Amino acid sequence: MSGSKDVSGGVFRIDDERSLSADGIPNSRTDLCNNGKLIQSRWYGPDGKAVLNRDFEHQDAHKNHIFPHDHKWDWSKVPPRQEPEN
Repeated sequence: MSGSKDVSGGVFRIDDERSLSADGIPNSRTDLCNNGKLIQSRWYGPDGKAVLNRDFEHQDAHKNHIFPHDHKWDWSKVPPRQEPEN
């Protein structure tokens, strides 16, 4: 895992774990990589809770996803991660 500053000044880190946490550093982004390949990015809001995922790749058994695609998080709903926007 490594941390860096992106060009917009926000903090981001690269994570080689299997999934990303729903909580992170406020106003940051975390990238999930597998063998150096970008799989997912997650942005965190001012409270450190996830606000957006961007999926670049994942299993798609029904082959009905367009990549990349985004999922917004709405913490007033269960589950908070919403269906992809295409």
